[in-house]
Amino acid sequence: MRVLIAELKQETNTFVPQGTGLAQFENWHLWEGERILSEAPGLNWEVTGFLDVLAEAGIEPVPAIATMSISGGRVEQAVFDDLLGRLLAHIERAGEIDAVLLALHGAMVSDRHDDGDGVIAAAVREAIGPDIPLVISLDLHANITRLLVESVDAIAGFKTAPHIDHRDTGQRAARMLVKQLRGEAKPETRMVKIPLVTPASTHLHHLPGPFQRLMELSKELEAGPVLAATLFTVQPWLDIEEFGFAAVVVTDGDPDLAGRVAADLAQRAWDEREAFFATELVEPAEAIERALAHPTGPVVLSEVADGNGAGSPGDATAVIAALLEAGPPKTTLATMHDAEAALAAFAVGVGAEVDLMIGGKLDNIYNQPIRYTGVVEFAGPASFRFGGGGYTGLPMDMGLTAVVRHEGLHLVITSHSCFTIDPEIYRAVGLEPTEAQIVIVKSAGQFRSGYSDLAAEIILLDSPGMSSDRLDIYTFHHVPRPLYPLDRETTFTPVVG
Repeated sequence: MRVLIAELKQETNTFVPQGTGLAQFENWHLWEGERILSEAPGLNWEVTGFLDVLAEAGIEPVPAIATMSISGGRVEQAVFDDLLGRLLAHIERAGEIDAVLLALHGAMVSDRHDDGDGVIAAAVREAIGPDIPLVISLDLHANITRLLVESVDAIAGFKTAPHIDHRDTGQRAARMLVKQLRGEAKPETRMVKIPLVTPASTHLHHLPGPFQRLMELSKELEAGPVLAATLFTVQPWLDIEEFGFAAVVVTDGDPDLAGRVAADLAQRAWDEREAFFATELVEPAEAIERALAHPTGPVVLSEVADGNGAGSPGDATAVIAALLEAGPPKTTLATMHDAEAALAAFAVGVGAEVDLMIGGKLDNIYNQPIRYTGVVEFAGPASFRFGGGGYTGLPMDMGLTAVVRHEGLHLVITSHSCFTIDPEIYRAVGLEPTEAQIVIVKSAGQFRSGYSDLAAEIILLDSPGMSSDRLDIYTFHHVPRPLYPLDRETTFTPVVG
């Protein structure tokens, strides 16, 4: 048997005006053919999970394309068409195949398609025909649509946030596929949409709360004829139709059971809705004061509203301005996505003083550029591989990068937007987070996979940006209404789709 494997992933934030181009995919990874097989070993990656199970089953993998962009604005249509075209060309060249395993995010939006992942799945289904199995893995922040569900045989989604089960999710998807190929199971997939959106910082599987309870429930449901049960808590910053939470259940040959279990899981999520709104957000000045007074470090300050992993540009300035005002006397580490400033620092060289206008160039809606002066401590290309539990082993290219120190503040200025969730981004330029008093991350929750074991304290910041937990500051034009909590009187009756 031969199974084609592929990945095509991007998470969109429609409140970000800048589009996602091909460079954003290339900056993380864009591999084709045999390169996928050579890169996969040892990675915490869905495709590695696919390969694990196919190898156990003695099935030949047919590598097609594997690419992922950091979260951002809508994918430029020409780029979407190009990447989908490459995937379809690989399918055509592959010859006879028995099935397809496809890793998607589930919240990709292009210039023309609000449901980018549904369009991808439907195109693959059309290419392979109705009888060849197609099984997909998804991030739990996927926005599930009818087109997506109708185009595939089965869906496996993450059960952790911070996401640390990439490889495991790939394995679960592949196991369902292998059972289908062997005639041991006939997947039936049903979904229930829920008119609900909640702050991403409360989507935490490792701390007591509604998310943990619902993820544990989904695991308990996966027994007997229930092959997979997933609650998708959706990327909150999407202003598109058919938006909201979703429960998706896959059973062995029993569509009615799939519908009943999905409806029960959806109702449980709805019943938990108020518990998702318990986040404490702290003003930057107060948080910095608390962090400096803490007897030990590092104190991690999470800049939720400028999360690169939530699609924000990573160039918000409010927190840097507060740090400059505080003049932190203890070592403080922070990041800024600003290619122009990185180049200017590189031009003057290590050891020189530089006077910059940083940030507020991409997010010029909630933030403005500020003046930043200091001594260049590092200047040059930089990259790292993720440690911690999330994306372990996958590479990230920071581009031309500079470290500019102003008193106790060491500012890492990158040319590429990067996940700041892992201490390795600082270590890549010679800074050690465990030796700092304050470490700034731009993330709602994924940073906990890299910092929970290091942090003396974690504080979530109430700062302006394009991925704030305060969802009421954004104007939603296209989401279905009523939607909780935008419409507090929203009611819910599960409807199986």
